[in-house]
Amino acid sequence: MKAINNILFFGAAALMLASCDSDMETPMLANESSFVAPVINNVGDVIVNADNSDAETVVFSWSKADFGQPVQVLYSLYVSYNGQSGFVANTPGTTLAVSKGDLNGVLMNDLGCNANETVPVTAFVTAKINGSDDFKVLTSNNSNSFNVTTFEAALKWLYCCGNFNGGWDIANAPQIWETKGGSNTYTAMMDFNDGGAGLSYFKITGLRSWSGDNWGFNYLTPGWGNLDPDQADSNLSLDISTSTIWEITVKTATMTIDAKEVGNTLSLIGGYNDWGADDLLNYDYVTNSFVTDEINFASDTEVKVRLNKGWDTSWGASGKMSSAVSGGYELTTDNGANISCPAGTHRVRIYANRVPYVLVIE
Repeated sequence: MKAINNILFFGAAALMLASCDSDMETPMLANESSFVAPVINNVGDVIVNADNSDAETVVFSWSKADFGQPVQVLYSLYVSYNGQSGFVANTPGTTLAVSKGDLNGVLMNDLGCNANETVPVTAFVTAKINGSDDFKVLTSNNSNSFNVTTFEAALKWLYCCGNFNGGWDIANAPQIWETKGGSNTYTAMMDFNDGGAGLSYFKITGLRSWSGDNWGFNYLTPGWGNLDPDQADSNLSLDISTSTIWEITVKTATMTIDAKEVGNTLSLIGGYNDWGADDLLNYDYVTNSFVTDEINFASDTEVKVRLNKGWDTSWGASGKMSSAVSGGYELTTDNGANISCPAGTHRVRIYANRVPYVLVIE
């Protein structure tokens, strides 16, 4: 859209009004300097615990934004802590009831708060004309500072089912674990190779059954743009022509999904073969893990995992043992230390259904 003589014109399509071919006059918005931002109201202190995480809400409210015309406004709520802001949700109204569990998830996962601590936070909203990015986004004041006591719930999980896991084998769909208890954020790595060369289709499900929730792009907002618009069943899709292995992150509080390209192969290399060859880690979708064939280590040795059989990206030990997988090493994807392996015949497995990924010598 263009600003002409400092008068902003808003297109008929966005305002559901007549087209330029009609005899109706296109409505005009006032100069941006006269727009009025919303004012957010104060919020009381919040305590999140096992009893109220899902059952109780925190109500945020604010005054209407004014764009000079009766346009539809979309408001976005954010909370801030320690200089950072995290998105909570969108709404067309001037009140929003947020479950305590969802608020807890934003603080813990997006803003780095620890579980079971009390932190001072503020809130604010932005306002934009719904359906258009051509006009100024208005930002409210910050609310008062209010305390939130966070809570670490038991970990939950979702599933991912698609072409890549045995042709939509829902009974064995790979798990995606929550990153922290109560975070409502789920991250896992999967190999979406389905034997094709273009798009690999999938959905996120709440159960290993089609009787529960299943979400495609009609429910989840993807952070990538290569969806197939001809998919009548709203399947999500990823382009596997350059990378078959992707890291998926689902945020159920905001109903968003993001994907990060990883590569085409994971492999093991180490002192047992003079660091000169690679043993592939093959994808097992039932356990959502990558595992080698049996390897005979003639003596105690050290190993690392590398991506695409090169040293541009290698994974090693982070220095922490896993609390979730017995005997497992938490991996860091930023190089990391060599991993000690005992002599004998072993399989090496990477559990990719959670972060950090965990390497186990079986």
